[in-house]
Amino acid sequence: MAGASTQDGQAAAASGATLTSAIEARPNDGSGYWPDFSNTGYSNTPANAGGLGLGAYPGKLTDYAAGMSPDKPLRVEYPDNSVIAFTRFTALKTYIYGDNLTFVGCLFEGTNPNDNLVQIYSDTNIKFLYSTFKPSSYAMPPGNDGTVSSSHTEPGTPFEDSWQLATTMKEAVAVMDHNDIWGNAGMIMVTGFPDRPSTWTNNYIHDMADTTHDVYHHDGIGPQSEGDGGNMIVRHNTLASLGNTNALALQGTGVYQNVSVTDNYISGWGYALSIGTVDNAKNITVTGNVFSAELDQLYGFLYGNIWGGSARGSTWRNNLIQARTGDGNTRYSPADNGKYLWPAGTTHTTDYTG
Repeated sequence: MAGASTQDGQAAAASGATLTSAIEARPNDGSGYWPDFSNTGYSNTPANAGGLGLGAYPGKLTDYAAGMSPDKPLRVEYPDNSVIAFTRFTALKTYIYGDNLTFVGCLFEGTNPNDNLVQIYSDTNIKFLYSTFKPSSYAMPPGNDGTVSSSHTEPGTPFEDSWQLATTMKEAVAVMDHNDIWGNAGMIMVTGFPDRPSTWTNNYIHDMADTTHDVYHHDGIGPQSEGDGGNMIVRHNTLASLGNTNALALQGTGVYQNVSVTDNYISGWGYALSIGTVDNAKNITVTGNVFSAELDQLYGFLYGNIWGGSARGSTWRNNLIQARTGDGNTRYSPADNGKYLWPAGTTHTTDYTG
């Protein structure tokens, strides 16, 4: 049936991961097939990450400045087109200034409930490669010992030790690749343009904060709440967490278009995907994803059955259910494992053709 793309399989082999199929693998199972603790974040930065000619992670990070503290804001300003590598930023909020900046193998940590941990003032582009975004109080997510995709139990990082968002404040389009992101409530870096799509590849987004309470909406990529957005590539990410909202949170009433969601591992959340709150999306591609029952899920995999439909140039193909004994999402059983998931949340032995 389905599996992740050949490109992703080749990448897994190159990293030394055990070759397996998408439907057989889970994050942190030792296979390295999906983005997880073994292949994302600063400590896993390989040589020549992003084709920039840098060395691999040198075994330690350099502090951006002496005296940094999770209780104090930090202003960071670089010349346009700079590459910043293997640097640690610890702050209540890190303000980033400069355009077309690329951060490679960096750590952003702090404590800022209900506010931004990273606030970005860039005009056109910003890139984060093999970087880690986390609360400063924890080395590992509470409840996740590194053998599951995300904690199977609430609450995750307590609200008072968490951070809420990373946000682009101007018109910068984000390129996010191989990042490890947890202990928060969302990433508001989703706006793309026809010639500059927002790109999310190979990221490990997991273990949202304060999942016991409704202080936060728990979003993976997003939220984008205005509508009239799109031009996004969301490929081969792990998007797994308990929570009340969406792994991909496109939550506005305007038209979402030109969004590609392919070859991802998605588990938990409220609804896994939200592609608008009004049925007007177009040119949406949802293909080759594994929707896993590993984590408990409040509602379903697709909000409102909204994805555009073939009449608006959209495609839903080759999306599979992964279900095992003891999984948290009890709507599905091992009898559903490997079956095709249709947009309405039903499973079938044949693929969706609508």
